[in-house]
Amino acid sequence: MSLTDVGKNFKSVAEVKTHSIINACGERPDLATDTFLVIGPNIIPYGLNAMGADTTKLDGLPYYGSEPCACKVHDGELADFVAQGQTFDWVIAPDEWITYAVTEEEQKQKLSLVSKIARKGFFTTVKDYKNMYTNQRYFEEPFVLRTQTGDAIIVRQREWDQTDRQAWTQKNYIIHGEELILCSQWRRRTMYFKQLAKFTSDVGASSFSVEKQNMYKPAFSKTFEYVVCIKF
Repeated sequence: MSLTDVGKNFKSVAEVKTHSIINACGERPDLATDTFLVIGPNIIPYGLNAMGADTTKLDGLPYYGSEPCACKVHDGELADFVAQGQTFDWVIAPDEWITYAVTEEEQKQKLSLVSKIARKGFFTTVKDYKNMYTNQRYFEEPFVLRTQTGDAIIVRQREWDQTDRQAWTQKNYIIHGEELILCSQWRRRTMYFKQLAKFTSDVGASSFSVEKQNMYKPAFSKTFEYVVCIKF
C-alpha cells in the first residue's frame, strides 16, 4: 500500500524545493550543463529532472506515489564513485543526511567521500540542535499525508541515548485509519554548524556558507532545515 498521493502540483512543489537548495547562499548552478548527484529518499531528483538537469540519484525513492523519476540511478554505495573516479559538479544530500550515522567517524567518512566527488560544491541540510526547544528534541511536529484510502498521520520520536548524549534512535509511526505502523528504526546523531564546518575543513573545504534567508522543508516533514553550501 502506498501512503503517498501525488497531486497535480507535484512537479511545481518539487521544483520549488529544489530551487530552495540549489539557489542557497547565492549559488546558481547551470542546469543545462552541470551534473548532479542527489543522495537519499527525497524529491529533489524529481525537481532537477523536471528542469532538464543531468541527475543521478543514490539511495533515492524509486517513485513518489505513481510518479516516476527519469533520472539515472546508482544501486551501489557512495564509495563506488570514488573508486571509479567519477565526479559530479554538485552533490546534494538534504533531509539531514549527515545525521544518519552511528558515530562521528562515520559522519567524517561520509564527508570525506563527498569531498572527493563534488567538483563545484556540496549542498546539505541540518537543523539547529543547539537552539532547539526541549519539546522539539523529543518529537517532531506530526504531519498528514493525503492518500486515496484516507489520511495517514506521521509521528516522529527521538529516543535519546542515555550514554552518548549526541545520539538517538529515530522512531517513526504511521497512523492510517485504525492501523498503527512502526517503521524501521534509525540510529542517528546530531550535527552542529561549527562541527560540520570543522569536519569539512578537515577534508579540504575551501568555503562554508549557511543560508540565512530561505529555509528548506522536506516533503515528509513540517520542520524546516537550514541549507548549507560547502566547496572543496
